[in-house]
Amino acid sequence: MNTTNPLPIMVRYNGDGEHIKAHQMNSIYVADSIKALATVYQEAYLEANKIYKSKVNLESYLEGGFGEGSIWWIFKLFTSENESQQSLDKQNISTKIFSSIEHVIRLLKQIDLSTTEIVIKDTSDGYKININGELVYLDELKCALLTNPKVRAALSSMAMPLSDEGISSLTVNQGEDEKNTIKIIKGEEQNLIVSRNHKHIIDDGKITGFYHIDTLSYNPKSKWILLEKDYPKNSITVLIVDPKFLKNVSENQEKFSKDDLLEVEGVWFKEKRKLTGKVSVTYTITKVIQHIPAEDRQWKLL
Repeated sequence: MNTTNPLPIMVRYNGDGEHIKAHQMNSIYVADSIKALATVYQEAYLEANKIYKSKVNLESYLEGGFGEGSIWWIFKLFTSENESQQSLDKQNISTKIFSSIEHVIRLLKQIDLSTTEIVIKDTSDGYKININGELVYLDELKCALLTNPKVRAALSSMAMPLSDEGISSLTVNQGEDEKNTIKIIKGEEQNLIVSRNHKHIIDDGKITGFYHIDTLSYNPKSKWILLEKDYPKNSITVLIVDPKFLKNVSENQEKFSKDDLLEVEGVWFKEKRKLTGKVSVTYTITKVIQHIPAEDRQWKLL
């Protein structure tokens, strides 16, 4: 096992408030922020190990202190790996991780507060995200961090102290190179604190045709299970959003039973909850063209 020299990560909160001038800060903010930075780096190295097929282990140790109008702490990161994995350039990977964290924070700061869902799509050029109407392309590690809910929650905890009236900025420095700096100023923290869902779309398409009803629901928010007419072993779980159809259902204008036939149009997409997670498929029926009860379908299909 080979261990590197420690890589220092300094976290500094600055401001002109009464408490920060006295080198004091809400203890919950301090505890959450310390834990959050450790989480960001632990998750980042786990994601990098999956992407680059490496086996880098990470340990972190903490030092703390204060300066004029600030409070700070330093993480010392120690990385190690098995002899069989020493071909990995650790300095390169640490730089990649920090630049990826910085890039993700910059993206989150740019996303409009009204945007509650981040949609990422696979393309031949990498991963694509729409930021306020502008397409931005991400590499695999940046995409992995952006879609990692633990990372986003931890970044939220790191930004939370900026909501305190007396704290004006957060700065994170990795190593001695001033270029490796992340800065968040008061007013930007809400973009990191706000809770957002995300979709990582791998593929998408349209769905059309006839499907038998296997399981149905009169609750508009519940899903139906449909069986493909020509290949009944192929079942799909769908959410129906056709307003006219849902209105007829809610007003009991139509009755349904198992084996009834629906002609439908809709869309599907494959997604992952995180880049290195499992794939799931979502089906949405946007239009029900016709409903053929089981006892009538032999006549209507002639």
